[in-house]
Amino acid sequence: MIASSPDPLAPLLALDNLRVSFAIRSPILRRIKMQVDAVAGVDLAVAPGKTMGVVGESGCGKSTMARAIVGLERPTGGSIRFAGEAIEDADANARRRLARDIQMIFQDPFASLNPRKTVAQIIGEVWDVHPDLTPEHGREREIIRLMERVGLSPEMASRFPHQFSGGQRQRIGIARAIALRPRLIVCDEPVSALDVSVQAQTLNLLAELQQEFGLAYLFIAHDLSVVRHISDELAVMYLGRIVETGPVETIYQQPAHPYSIALLSAIPVPRPWAEERPPRIVLEGDVPTPLAPPSGCRFHTRCFMARDVCRSESPSLRPVAGRNVACHFAEEALTRSAPGADA
Repeated sequence: MIASSPDPLAPLLALDNLRVSFAIRSPILRRIKMQVDAVAGVDLAVAPGKTMGVVGESGCGKSTMARAIVGLERPTGGSIRFAGEAIEDADANARRRLARDIQMIFQDPFASLNPRKTVAQIIGEVWDVHPDLTPEHGREREIIRLMERVGLSPEMASRFPHQFSGGQRQRIGIARAIALRPRLIVCDEPVSALDVSVQAQTLNLLAELQQEFGLAYLFIAHDLSVVRHISDELAVMYLGRIVETGPVETIYQQPAHPYSIALLSAIPVPRPWAEERPPRIVLEGDVPTPLAPPSGCRFHTRCFMARDVCRSESPSLRPVAGRNVACHFAEEALTRSAPGADA
């Protein structure tokens, strides 16, 4: 059984050199099998009761990493530790307990709900799998309590998913997740399919639930403003690897990796004439294919600071100015990202 970590300061979730690979056939010669490293050695930690935001371009491995954490993908290397115990070494009973402690909120609030079941059935189904959490005679009352907690009327309990808006469907998914009283919720772009006004309501709800239940979040998103609003720590991911991680305000105010600089320079601001910020950096070229990633630093083919060493040596994450950065020239990048610095 997965036990709680004796050290209250220890990470609730820790990824150590996590790798997730897929075997595919060559698009040219179908008889040849190729290996794709969707997640290529990720080190990451989520503290109890805190939010780790993860950002990066589409295809960088964020969702694959999330699915590996909740057991929907099988890691091919490294380890995932929850509360100090290695998930890959867990027996059947421990994995059952783990399913209660780690829940997931999916990007598509419609595809993640069974269209043939009512809201009450969707939420109550989790107690069929874990009956010790809520006795059968008290489930109806608990379903109503959860629906009210996420902002849904109890009268909606007999409705089906297609009768709800996108924001309401996501609230159903959130109610289902917290029904198991988890310690960690993996949020895979939970607001990207919602209108802006509904996004704010959903984010506020997640923040309230975190305060109420002491939840930890791994929050994946494309919208950098959303991540800044909800996260305590930030991890920037590129082509299957973490390139920068640290306190969210530390990175937002002065990023130390060229990729982070480019991402943050693209965030629109309400009054650009009133804020001092580095010029916009437009990355050239496309993201390389994970079938044949570049040698050395994976970002060097698009980096505005790339040099010969970047093409031959892969940088490791190292501490720089209050965060960890995988860049040979992180100190120089810090100078370039400082407010008022030239491009």
